[in-house]
Amino acid sequence: MAFEFRFFNDISRAFSPDLPRGLGDMYDHLDFILGKVIPYGEDLGEEHFWLGKRWKEVRDDEGFHEAILHIFNPGGEYLLSLDGNIIKGSWRKLGPYNTLIIEMAGRSELFDLRFLNNDFLILTKHGDQGRKNQRRYFCLIHEWSAYGAGGELDWRNVMEKLFNVWRENSLSLGAWLVFIAILGIIVYLSVS
Repeated sequence: MAFEFRFFNDISRAFSPDLPRGLGDMYDHLDFILGKVIPYGEDLGEEHFWLGKRWKEVRDDEGFHEAILHIFNPGGEYLLSLDGNIIKGSWRKLGPYNTLIIEMAGRSELFDLRFLNNDFLILTKHGDQGRKNQRRYFCLIHEWSAYGAGGELDWRNVMEKLFNVWRENSLSLGAWLVFIAILGIIVYLSVS
């Protein structure tokens, strides 16, 4: 069964565009990709997608070598692991909004959800963080999804994986129609 889905995904990718080169840093990649993948995301009300998981933080900083995990446990417990050292805090959702308040060490921060699925949790801190030279996105990937055949994925490969969410969902019907049309032409030409 897994082989069938993989086969269908491979056909869809063959007919879909690649992630453009030269987009710049990770934030520019996210600006480009998020508008495409948001329709395929979930919201914070669907807690099974994000609670109790180990979310690895992804950055494109050259000097960033720490292993940072964010864990949102049921009941509002928030754990931040920095190279295995744990800092405890709390989280809560803000009303019906796709917004989280994270409290840690006497400090509270407001984050808006940008995208969520089984593999990604992408947040933005409320306000114009780019204007203040702060991080515009907090890109978190489910820790098990952060590894590929060659080991841990770098930020560019993580962006490619996020882009694949769009590629595998949006163009599959169109890709199949093109595939069936080509197959029909081949069969027609081989019979006549």
